[in-house]
Amino acid sequence: MTLRSVLLEDEVILTVDGLFDGGLAPAYHQAVEDAYAAGARRLVVDLTMATAVDGGGAAVLAATAAGCAARDTHLIIAMPGGVEAEIRDPAQVRLLLRSFEPWQDAG
Repeated sequence: MTLRSVLLEDEVILTVDGLFDGGLAPAYHQAVEDAYAAGARRLVVDLTMATAVDGGGAAVLAATAAGCAARDTHLIIAMPGGVEAEIRDPAQVRLLLRSFEPWQDAG
């Protein structure tokens, strides 16, 4: 699993390649904090190259949703197949992830 972060003016794109699980959490949390510190108004989490998101990864995304909502930062999650969703509530994360069939058994 790898995580890449790109800053584009007031937008940060975080790309996850491989399994998104709790093991990625420390690097992911640091990248999100760096995005907030850079003044990002929009955070895009690109999961188009992720192979699965387990319960730990879903919890990390839900925490990101809560943090973005508290900072009035837009959170967009990009899924495989061209699906993009703006997340405004942490509960939306699990609904979005459950809707993506290949990941339903990932945890």
